[in-house]
Amino acid sequence: MLDVQNLCKSFEKKPFLTELTFQIAAGECLVLLGRNGTGKTLLLNILATLIQPTSGTVSIDGVDAFANLKQVRPSIGYIPVAFEGYPELSVVDYFDFFAAAYKLEKRGRADAIDAVLELMDIQHLREVKIGMLSTGERQRLLFAKTFLHEPQLWLLDEPLTPLDPSGQVEMVELFSELQAMGKTVIIATNRLEDVSKVCNTNSQRENFVGILNNGTFAVFNRFRELQREVTETDSPSPNGLSELFLEVTKT
Repeated sequence: MLDVQNLCKSFEKKPFLTELTFQIAAGECLVLLGRNGTGKTLLLNILATLIQPTSGTVSIDGVDAFANLKQVRPSIGYIPVAFEGYPELSVVDYFDFFAAAYKLEKRGRADAIDAVLELMDIQHLREVKIGMLSTGERQRLLFAKTFLHEPQLWLLDEPLTPLDPSGQVEMVELFSELQAMGKTVIIATNRLEDVSKVCNTNSQRENFVGILNNGTFAVFNRFRELQREVTETDSPSPNGLSELFLEVTKT
């Protein structure tokens, strides 16, 4: 579904991403790990077609994304790490605005909004102004808004960080449901515990882990293969993934 070939991004001739090549199919998940400043959010912005790469290609369902922006953007759902703007809009007006922007037919718009409010269990917030929402409620709002246009590719930047423990459990279950629906999910996180939360929940689907360091993948592998590698060493450790991360991200 997503095919990235030889992706590079430089700013003022300084390379930030270098020769990234990977493929993620429908129903699969990629968890991006890396220290702060390693390019996780930059990569998500490129995949969302918000920043153009210096070189290389991004293809979605066989279509060159940057050569066909109008065609591919409806298939992308991007949820950034921070929610900004629209403090005076009510939740229902916010959804109505984006439903119009996504070109949903006016007669079916109200039903679509009701459906996503119910899906994310925020029906009780429909008349509340966005500026009055908690951080966790705003995160649910972003997910619900993204469901409006039913994208195939979901790009999530630190999606679990703003949530309390129960909210994290619910959101991880939602990731699993997205994969079961055949969606492609890419999650960027700084937290090692998020990897096992996400990848162990849906073990029936293919889950990948990519560890970015110095602008490229220090590790890119299936989660189950990484688990096998860190448990089959001469001295297996319960903190195997943490130790692997620290080893490959040494500078």
